[in-house]
Amino acid sequence: MSEGRDIPPELAEIDRDLRGIRFQPRASLGPEVLGRLRRGERSKGPVPPRRRRPALAALAAVLVAAAGAALALRGSGNVVVDRCCYDLDGGGEMDDGVVVFAERDAKVHQLRVYEDLDGSASFTTGDLVRLDRGGTPSMQEAAAAGLVTIEHCCLDFDGGGPADDGLLILGVPPDRVVMAAIYERTAGDDRPAGSAGFPLR
Repeated sequence: MSEGRDIPPELAEIDRDLRGIRFQPRASLGPEVLGRLRRGERSKGPVPPRRRRPALAALAAVLVAAAGAALALRGSGNVVVDRCCYDLDGGGEMDDGVVVFAERDAKVHQLRVYEDLDGSASFTTGDLVRLDRGGTPSMQEAAAAGLVTIEHCCLDFDGGGPADDGLLILGVPPDRVVMAAIYERTAGDDRPAGSAGFPLR
């Protein structure tokens, strides 16, 4: 179709909107894929026939290289990691997620806990933000009766690649979040899973 000449007038506006759409991989895609490859994770879907595996492996390598190149071009070392879906507010539903804005494998600049209202398994403009904090953990409101601790370990929450980070949430069920923090477990530490003794960021 050439530059709108064959488009009916009633579809011209839709055509303009569609031509304006641009896609790019999320910042955390490259580190997430590389981390999964390093850990030896395999696809959870049906296994492709053996004759198609080399082609799929080549395609996967190209996608990983493209995502890595896109991240390298950003150059700043900052990443955005979006993890969903867990019960982070104590409501019983696995409908909450966290968005972490951080320096790769280092300082957390912003941490947002949200409820995935649209079921997209990622943060979108229609989702409900339960907590949005800056670069340091702090209580967003006075501690209340019924305060509980919720922890998720170990995943890659800071874009560093290895699944060595934990998420610590303090809240009051069923839907209040009053504090959230990320902590990193150091390699070789044999303490039980949990945040005890690890610095929060």
